[in-house]
Amino acid sequence: MHPATMLTVGAFSRASGLPVSALRYYDAAGLLRPARVDPATGYRWYAPDQVERGRLVARMRQTGMPVADICRVITSDAVTARRVVDAHQRRLEAELATASAHLADVRALLAATTSLTVDDAALRAALRAVRHAVSEDAGWPALRGVLFDVDDAGLRLVATDRHRMAVAGVPMTGVSGPAARVIVPVSVVDAFLARAGTARVDVSLAAHRITLGDLDGTPVDALYPDYQALLAAHGSWPGSSRRVPAGVTVPAPDLLERVLRSDVGSEADGRRRDDLVLISLDPAEVRVGDAPGTVAFDRAFLADAVRSFGDADLLLTVGERDAMRLAAVHGPDAVVLLMPVRRDAAAA
Repeated sequence: MHPATMLTVGAFSRASGLPVSALRYYDAAGLLRPARVDPATGYRWYAPDQVERGRLVARMRQTGMPVADICRVITSDAVTARRVVDAHQRRLEAELATASAHLADVRALLAATTSLTVDDAALRAALRAVRHAVSEDAGWPALRGVLFDVDDAGLRLVATDRHRMAVAGVPMTGVSGPAARVIVPVSVVDAFLARAGTARVDVSLAAHRITLGDLDGTPVDALYPDYQALLAAHGSWPGSSRRVPAGVTVPAPDLLERVLRSDVGSEADGRRRDDLVLISLDPAEVRVGDAPGTVAFDRAFLADAVRSFGDADLLLTVGERDAMRLAAVHGPDAVVLLMPVRRDAAAA
């Protein structure tokens, strides 16, 4: 055959659907040898009439057929080849039936419902403490709700928009079912908060349905970020055994007043940045405003975080990458982590 009519390795790979690495393997296995090998360079060439055989091999490999069986199909008569193909299909069908049975068992386990009872006022307070951190970005469905995380340590509510994270604990009783992590859509959260309060709320969490009292909905079908790793990097949970770093204590109302004061801001390129507030923590006080060592934070985000604690005294600490951690000195377990803002990136 004239070299001009032959196919290079790359051209044959594209025509047959077999990767170049597989062609080397099939050559060594004697399954699909090149029509010509350059004696000097070792470069391989394939004949056009080998393309159909290459496509046949590719189809069989896509079904997971062993190379030995592919060799039998290629080298045997039509009847024997058909028997090899039929036997492979029966194996696949048996494996699928087994896998389907196992998956049915998995679904049954995942369908288990976790039930618990909480105080209505405590649940509402915790939801309000984290609601401000729920993301509005439709591109991140997992963040468009509040995570209800139930395990042996209790019930924690989590919300984050990647710039801030809020976590609040809720005491619970009458727990039944396995540990569960279920994302309750923000629409269900808001609907619950808009309803009249009761003494107690029965909560049930399952893969396809959640209930808060007489309100039900469908959980967000997504995986929530590993919020516990972030908590651990910034002093962890208030009730945990990990020691929280030393910080500065300040009443929430006093801090909110200073954060919202119009003359507290930063100057960037000579222009006022009213959407930023500069914070630094000295050993004995919180400094708000332009000063050496200050870190910029989103003013609205920080104000929302402070408001979520009501009149409590706050413990402020700074952790990795200048992220600020806010927690109540006394009162319900709640933590807010706030990421800093680059002043140059935020400049108008």
